Amino acid sequence: MCSLTYLLFRVFYYSLFAWIILSWVQVPYDHPIGQIKNVLNRYFEKILYPIRSRVPVLRLGVAGIDLSPLILIIGFQFLQPYVLRIVC
Repeated sequence: MCSLTYLLFRVFYYSLFAWIILSWVQVPYDHPIGQIKNVLNRYFEKILYPIRSRVPVLRLGVAGIDLSPLILIIGFQFLQPYVLRIVC
């Protein structure tokens, strides 16, 4: 059970990083990568919405940086040892 929990954390991290990278790329929705981007977008938008509603976008001139994925990563890094200690 411990290795399955660790695997789920790894899959979550890798899919989050894939979503971050794919958010910078414009891909048509009928392309296979566009379909993966669409699925990841629907999944992570639901997870990041509560963080985005509380943390404003960091403005740097005209551009804005969304810090919610970084906060999610830090939160899961903080939570992971406690979950693994309970499960293992």
